[in-house]
Amino acid sequence: MVQAVLDGAVVWQVPAWPHRLWTALFSRLLAERERWGLWLPVGFAAGIGLYFELDTEPWPWLGAIAASAGFATALLARRSPHGAAPGVLAIALPLAVVASGFAAAQFETWRLATPMIDHPLGAVAVVGRIADIEAQPDGVRVSLTPEAIDRLGSTALPRLIRIKLRGTPPPLHIGDRLSVKAELMPPAGPALPGGFDFQRQAWFRGIGAVGYALGKPAIQPGSAGGLTGRIRAWRADVAIRIRSGLPGPEGSIAAALITGERGAIPAEINQDYRDSGLSHLLVIAGLHMTLVTGFVFFAVRGVLALVPAIALRAPIKKWAAAAALAAGALYLVLSGAAVPTQRAFTMVALGLVAIMIDRFNVSMAAVAWAAGLVLALDPSALTGVSFQMSFAAVAGLIAFYESAGPALAERRRGRGLVGRGVLHLVGVALTTLVATLATAGFSIYHFNRFALFSIIANLVAVPLAGFWVIPWAVAACLLMPLGWQGIGLVPLGWGLTLIEAVAHWTAGLPDAVLDLPSMPGWGLVAAALGGVWLVIWRTRWRYWGLAPMLLAAISPFPAAPPDILATEDGRLLAIRASNGAYLLSSEKADKLAAEAWLRAAGGVPAGPLPGPGEATEDGALRCDPLGCLWHHDGRLVALVRDAAALPEDCRNADVIVALIPARHACRARALVVDRVDLRRNGATAIWLGPSIVLDTANDRRGQRPWVLKLGPRLATSPSTRADIPAESTPLQ
Repeated sequence: MVQAVLDGAVVWQVPAWPHRLWTALFSRLLAERERWGLWLPVGFAAGIGLYFELDTEPWPWLGAIAASAGFATALLARRSPHGAAPGVLAIALPLAVVASGFAAAQFETWRLATPMIDHPLGAVAVVGRIADIEAQPDGVRVSLTPEAIDRLGSTALPRLIRIKLRGTPPPLHIGDRLSVKAELMPPAGPALPGGFDFQRQAWFRGIGAVGYALGKPAIQPGSAGGLTGRIRAWRADVAIRIRSGLPGPEGSIAAALITGERGAIPAEINQDYRDSGLSHLLVIAGLHMTLVTGFVFFAVRGVLALVPAIALRAPIKKWAAAAALAAGALYLVLSGAAVPTQRAFTMVALGLVAIMIDRFNVSMAAVAWAAGLVLALDPSALTGVSFQMSFAAVAGLIAFYESAGPALAERRRGRGLVGRGVLHLVGVALTTLVATLATAGFSIYHFNRFALFSIIANLVAVPLAGFWVIPWAVAACLLMPLGWQGIGLVPLGWGLTLIEAVAHWTAGLPDAVLDLPSMPGWGLVAAALGGVWLVIWRTRWRYWGLAPMLLAAISPFPAAPPDILATEDGRLLAIRASNGAYLLSSEKADKLAAEAWLRAAGGVPAGPLPGPGEATEDGALRCDPLGCLWHHDGRLVALVRDAAALPEDCRNADVIVALIPARHACRARALVVDRVDLRRNGATAIWLGPSIVLDTANDRRGQRPWVLKLGPRLATSPSTRADIPAESTPLQ
């Protein structure tokens, strides 16, 4: 016990353990004070995450004022002569960093203020300039800067719209003026409560409408415009040349490796890469940037070393580093500068600059700098799977090799060619295992999948990519200005064919993929915080991070999947049958939403709802032309298609899900969700049991600028989920 004594009398006493705990904690913090700075981007990210988790938009100046107050308090505490100043500084500075992240996210939201259409426009005439072109397996998707849209005034025009052109369109170029009749709709909301929010992503990308063309477009040649337009035109031209020189799926994959354009890769090949754990090869990130810059570095240094007059008098290592840095910057621009590529380039650039100035580069510090830079430029990147998985993988690998690197290097000494080859394969296996474990929580949260045989696939594919595919890709790019890119593309295609074969074989193994239920949001936070604690600290207390990671691993299992699901436009409904399978109202209405529902439930099977006059085998669900009745756990659920069914269903049912406006016609004890509710509240989930639980997508998202409140207007157009970009699918 710790006691306070006054005039020989004990005034108060407290247990001694809090003091001992604080002393032990403080001593551990002091022992790792050189790692404190690594927590700055974590605090910045925490502020951004706090902003996006709010269900109402905060006061515009909240973050800026809180950050200013925190930094001012920290500055005054640092200059204060009083003993309490270090404690104040230790509290004020972290809070100021968190508030800075909050303020950055607020500013980005205010700066963009993306205009969005709030209802389907139907078939309208659209005129605009092509801002970007993305090839698709069954057509082309273009992003337009609109100049005119029927039924929209000039002040209501979105900054960008995205339109799918089916079939083979006429030749398109960045800057061309395109006129076409198209179905335009707002960006789709989440497919289920808490699911991927394409509307939020569209807001931060400036996309205010999506749709598809109803006929062939008219094209007027135009100029690509400024530097950004010319870069996009260059990327599009490179992608076209690659696909022309290397036809088939290999050309689409080669275009993805070089330009970052993944839209043209066939769905079945994407699936094989995902299920085999090789999807990281399709996303330009650390592996690609390291291989490209490493190849250029050693090639340039090797060539210079062959010239004695240069090798003996010039710093060829620094020259090679400068050439590799230039190649990395060119690759960053050519690939579209996605978040993983930004992170990879920042880290590689720090390492190459360190070589050029003869300074040692601290790897984990490079991760921290890269994360801070990416989030400062684009705070919304924090919510994307690309940022989360990219930084999780590289931070986990660096932390592992910081600890195990010296022992592995010691084992390489004195080994022959065979021994070094075996150790290289062991290194690939360890790297794959560490990266897989580091990203497992994010993969489960976003995709509900875990590839079990990724180590086997990566043992073959990664060396093949490093020693064959990437060198030939660099050669193809260097030869492209001369029109000789085919010299590099043909052998590049051979390597990609082998990798595809490995992916297909691995994905076909029994139980190649483990399907898991949805992880709750707090599970993702626990996984992230546990992982950060584990990779930042160096001493044994780092293993405390395993506790929240274990908690995240078990978080998906307690929750039961919803018993009823409906999309925001009411075109797709699902009922969870007694065997756990989902019975769908349509197989074609919204394929992406159906896939999301099945993944979120842990990969359960699906089947069709009974047709009129049919019933399920157990007789619990029966349908007629007016709708369906479902008896489940003592509850009666009515699925209403026709208003004629409402009088009887309103008297007897506990839950009514109506594809027509029904609320005013049904004033009984039943819980009513009609088409107007779905339109207003978004995708809806219902759990049946002792108490009925209703959850909607817009209740989860709250009152935020990117959440469209569509009101009673009814959907009349097909779902827009087919326009959801590749980043939202289980690619990484």
